[in-house]
Amino acid sequence: MAVVVQVTLRGVTREQYDAVRTHAGWIEQPPAGGISHTTWWVGNDCHNLDAWESEAAFSAFGENRLGPALAAVGIATEPEVEMHTAHEVFTPRAGIIAPTATPTLGAVDNVTVIRSGYEAFARGDVETVLGLFDPAITWYTPDSVAFGGSYLGPAGVGGFFSKLPENYAELHVVPTAFIDRGDTVAVLGRHQGRSATGVEFDIPFVHVWTLSNGKATTFTEHFDTVKMNAALGVVQQAVSHA
Repeated sequence: MAVVVQVTLRGVTREQYDAVRTHAGWIEQPPAGGISHTTWWVGNDCHNLDAWESEAAFSAFGENRLGPALAAVGIATEPEVEMHTAHEVFTPRAGIIAPTATPTLGAVDNVTVIRSGYEAFARGDVETVLGLFDPAITWYTPDSVAFGGSYLGPAGVGGFFSKLPENYAELHVVPTAFIDRGDTVAVLGRHQGRSATGVEFDIPFVHVWTLSNGKATTFTEHFDTVKMNAALGVVQQAVSHA
């Protein structure tokens, strides 16, 4: 259940706050379960209002990142925490508005990152697509398809992409919905086109992405492999129950 958390740090300056932010790295690597964060000052006191997916997510951030960052910067002030169950959290825009923080890719919402990849693929810009991937990305296409299996790293995924023209005379990967779950983005859509054997197809898919620091770390796709293999002209052997 989402919660709204107000944290007050008495006597903490703007410079100290910026040092804590840098040490904790919450802009470069947004905390798991964090939804929104706002900071302001009243006199000498630093006030923060956050929305979190759960109380547990906030507690984990406080224990593992905020607490150590406060200690590292030398702030001994005990945070005053007030927490409420959220009735609604609305985040129409992702980004950073602060004179002392430079927006980075890690601060961009993950749906925007993934959406840009589909747009780049649609215009044939594979280089941009590969640039969205973590160096250790794991890519999986069902291995019951002729060119399926696991591919590692941008170079490996590039090898997967290089096999597409051998199998498809025309291929459109058309997303119809993006489902945002923080570090996981699910994409619903359709594979449409014509195989190298001349068979037209229109097959629904579900793509599941995970991201870290604004880079895709895993990709897994699900679709009807029987229909795809039929379009590709691959004859699958029946399973014997003898």
